[in-house]
Amino acid sequence: MPIPWLLVVLIVPVAGAGVVAVARSRRQANAVAAAVAVSAALAVAGLLQSLLLRGPQSYAGNFLYADDLSGLLLLVVGLVGLASLLYSLDYLGRPGGAHELPLPRLRRYYALVFLFLFSMYLVAEANNLGVLWIALEGTTLVSALLVGYYHTRRAQEASWKYLILCSVGLAFALFGTLLLYVAAVHAFGSGNADLNWTRLVASGAELDPGVVRVALVFLFVGYGTKAGLAPLHTWLPDAHSEAPTPVSALLSGALLNCAMYALLRIDAITVRIPDFTWTQWLFLLLGLLSVFLAALFLVVQRDLKRLLAYSSVENMGIIAVGLSFGGAAGIFASLYHLLNHAATKSAMFLIGGHVAVVARTKSLPEIQGALVAAPGTGLLLLFGGLALAGVPPFSMFSSEFLILSAGFARGDSVAAGLLLLGLLVAFGALLWHLSRMLLGDPHQPYDRSARLGVAASLGIGIVLAVALGLGLLLPDPLSQLLHGAARVVSG
Repeated sequence: MPIPWLLVVLIVPVAGAGVVAVARSRRQANAVAAAVAVSAALAVAGLLQSLLLRGPQSYAGNFLYADDLSGLLLLVVGLVGLASLLYSLDYLGRPGGAHELPLPRLRRYYALVFLFLFSMYLVAEANNLGVLWIALEGTTLVSALLVGYYHTRRAQEASWKYLILCSVGLAFALFGTLLLYVAAVHAFGSGNADLNWTRLVASGAELDPGVVRVALVFLFVGYGTKAGLAPLHTWLPDAHSEAPTPVSALLSGALLNCAMYALLRIDAITVRIPDFTWTQWLFLLLGLLSVFLAALFLVVQRDLKRLLAYSSVENMGIIAVGLSFGGAAGIFASLYHLLNHAATKSAMFLIGGHVAVVARTKSLPEIQGALVAAPGTGLLLLFGGLALAGVPPFSMFSSEFLILSAGFARGDSVAAGLLLLGLLVAFGALLWHLSRMLLGDPHQPYDRSARLGVAASLGIGIVLAVALGLGLLLPDPLSQLLHGAARVVSG
C-alpha cells in the first residue's frame, strides 16, 4: 500500500505543534523544531516524487487533491519553512541569540509556526474552493499572532492592520466563491453543483461568463489583497517589517504565493470558458500597478525590511503580468519566477535580519560600509542583494527574462515594454540601496560579536543556493513539475 503522502504532509506540523507545547526545556523545543523542519521537508519530497511518478493524487474521497500546481506550492512552502525554522533555532531559540525568547514564548512561537505551515499545506491540498478559502483564512489568523509577536506598539499595530485588511479582503473572496457556486448551479443544476475544483475545471466551458465575470472582481480583490497586489497591499510593508525575521521570510516567500495559488486555481477554471479574457486583463492591470507602485516606493525607502517588503509587491506584480500574457511560455515563466522569488526573498529577509543585528539598526541611511566593517555579513548581503535585483546568473534574471520574452513573442509589446520600464526602475533602486549599504564608511560601530549559528547559516545557505542554482541549471524533475503546473493552469 503506497504511503498517503497527502495526509503525512498535514500530520507532521500538527503533531509537532502538540509535542512542542509540552517541551520541558529550550533544548527539547529546539529539537522538536528541527525534527519538524526536516520531517516536513521529507514528506513534501515524498509527495513530489509520487506526483512525478504517478500523476495527480487524491485522498479521503477527493477531499484532498494534489497535482503539479499543488506540488509547486508545496515545494515553495516546504523550502521556505525549512530555511525559516533552521534560522529560528539560532535567532530565537539559542541562549544568547539575537532575539532569545523565554521558554514559554519559544514553545508558543514554534507551535504557531507549525500551525502556519499546516494551513499553507492545506491551501495546496484542498480540492474544494470553500476549504481553500478556510485554509487561507486560517493562515491569516495564525500569522497575525506571529506578526505582533514582539508585542511592541508598532508590531501590534501592524498585526491589527494585517488582520483587518486581509480579513476584509477574504470576505470579498468568499462572496466571489459563492458567486462561482451560483454559476455552477446554473450549469449543473442545484442537485449536482459543488465547489470541487476538479469538477469545475472539467466543466468550465459550461459556466455562465456573466456570473463568472462578477465573481472574478470579488476574487481578485480578496485574494489580491492577500497576495500583496496593489492597491490593497498596504498591510504588507508594516507586517513584514515588524514580524520576527523568520516570520517575515515565511510571509513573503510562502504566504503571498498561497494567495497567488488561489488565483491560479481560478484562472485554470476561467481559461476553459470560450473567448473569456477577463482574468488576463485583471492580472495585467493589477500586475502593472503593483510593479510601478512598488518600484517608486523602492526608490524612497529608508528601512531595510520595508525595502524588501515593497520588493515582494513588485515581484507579485511581475508574476501577475506574466500570467496575463498567457500561453505555455508566459505561464511557465511566471511559475518559475514564483519559485525563484520565494527562494531569493526568503534568503534576503534572513540575511537582512542578521544585517540589522550586526549593524544595530534597520535604517538604510545608517547601514553603510558593511563589506569593511563586517566582511562576512557584507558578502552575504552582496550575494543576496544581487540575486534580488535580478543580476545574472541568479535565477530571478532568468525568469524575468522569460516573462518579458513571452510578452514580446505574443505581441503584447506595450505591456511587456511597461513591465521592462518598471523592472529597470526597481533594479536601479535596489542596486543604489545595496551599494550604499556595502560601501563607504560605517556611521557607527558594528557588533562583530554577533555571529550566525550553524543552523541559521544552513538555513540561509539552502535558499541562497537555490536562488543561484536555478539560474544556472533547471533540473529535469523540477522542469517537469513546472511544465506540468503550467499545463494545469493553461488547460
